[in-house]
Amino acid sequence: MRQIPSSDSMERISRKELAENLDTVLDRVLREDIGLVISDEGEKDLVLCPASWFGFGDTDGLGSVITCALRYAMHTEDKEGQAALQYLRSHFWAFGEKTLAEILTDLERELQQPESLKNPQIWQELQGLLQQQLDALRKDSSAAAEDTHN
Repeated sequence: MRQIPSSDSMERISRKELAENLDTVLDRVLREDIGLVISDEGEKDLVLCPASWFGFGDTDGLGSVITCALRYAMHTEDKEGQAALQYLRSHFWAFGEKTLAEILTDLERELQQPESLKNPQIWQELQGLLQQQLDALRKDSSAAAEDTHN
């Protein structure tokens, strides 16, 4: 995990400024890899920073575990399988392109033989959700690459 700077050294913005310029502020935080303190008189301060500061961007190791849990969950209805499915649904946004692509490959293969799956409809819905996330990540990667070249 990276060394996180003290909030005392971070720039401050108001809630109003954040609300009025949300997209611009979020883009700046990611582009400049900075944290901002959202501060208003009489309110608790909040810190806005990139998720990558907390290691969420590096999910390849976790990806192998997630993929194994998915493979197990597709063929069972026990509480461990349900927990794996719930985790996938709740945390899909944290997975990188590699993990999402691998999960989608597994889902596609299994969905071609739906009789082997417990509740194929659940897995089709998850497939759609994960495909949307992968498409969004790839679009963001392409846009970032274009910005770099311009």
